[in-house]
Amino acid sequence: MGAFLSALQRHAIVASQAYPPKSQFTVDQIPDLTGRVVIVTGDYSLLQRDVGIGYETIQALLQHNAKVYMASRSRVKVDAAIASLKEATGKEALFLELDLSSLASVKRAAQEFLSREHELHILFNNAGVMMPPIDQVTKDGYDLQFGTNVLGHFYFTELVMPALLAGVESSPDHHARVITTSSAGAYLESLH
Repeated sequence: MGAFLSALQRHAIVASQAYPPKSQFTVDQIPDLTGRVVIVTGDYSLLQRDVGIGYETIQALLQHNAKVYMASRSRVKVDAAIASLKEATGKEALFLELDLSSLASVKRAAQEFLSREHELHILFNNAGVMMPPIDQVTKDGYDLQFGTNVLGHFYFTELVMPALLAGVESSPDHHARVITTSSAGAYLESLH
């Protein structure tokens, strides 16, 4: 009976996330981000009907004058998104090649970023894969979903930590931020 109630509780939580109350926060409340450097990871295909949280996040950040790096595997997809964002905001995001399913690529991306920037104020760990076939693995042999969504982001965050710590010093509120997005699917299971 306990397992049934526990499962029922998890499904109720998922349902509540599917229809959250209207937000009290609007994009207009984002402060001026002039001088702030941000990385947003993700896939930015404009071929999809819904371009996603990463694209919308970058658009809002550009509208508030942040310097934004779009970290993604595909230069072609990012170039199209950069052009679309420039048309919408008048500002241009920057491409950072990052394949989270390859720890070598993660290291190269972090090194490339650190060679361009001394400070990082906000890191949005937004990219992810969901329910790939069980036999798909990362280039390093890890389960693709775990390797991309967990190991890749963790390693990238660790490697850019010096820039995040430097960002603390120059930020008006003396904070740097790391935001990791997830799907509501995280509510369907718990650690046992």
